[in-house]
Amino acid sequence: MIWRARLFFVALGIAVLVFIINLVRTKRLKEQYALWWLFMALALVVAPLLIDMIDTVSFAIGIDYPPALMIVIAFVCFALVLSQLSVTISRFSDQIKSLSQELALTRNQVRDLERTLAEKESIKANSFPGETS
Repeated sequence: MIWRARLFFVALGIAVLVFIINLVRTKRLKEQYALWWLFMALALVVAPLLIDMIDTVSFAIGIDYPPALMIVIAFVCFALVLSQLSVTISRFSDQIKSLSQELALTRNQVRDLERTLAEKESIKANSFPGETS
């Protein structure tokens, strides 16, 4: 790979890295989700610098086309990110269900208490002036 292409990909990786750090800094992306993205951005920065080593490793393990190794590694990283997000979505779904059920029970209790209070006020209003309940 010629040096201009390497420089372009390093600059692209740095741009992605700065973008992810900015998302974390502005609290638009939580740190727990940013770790995988930061790792992938760092890989974008480092991979063009180590392209000769990547070629050597690819040929050593029997891959004739070195970019295929990079595609497989990228696919695995994206699969890991997607699995982390799926686990998080599942956990949040369970929490939403639990909170919805708690909210329904709380609303029912409030409704019952309001009804009881209204009945007591009604009884108090209908009683004679000298009586106490």
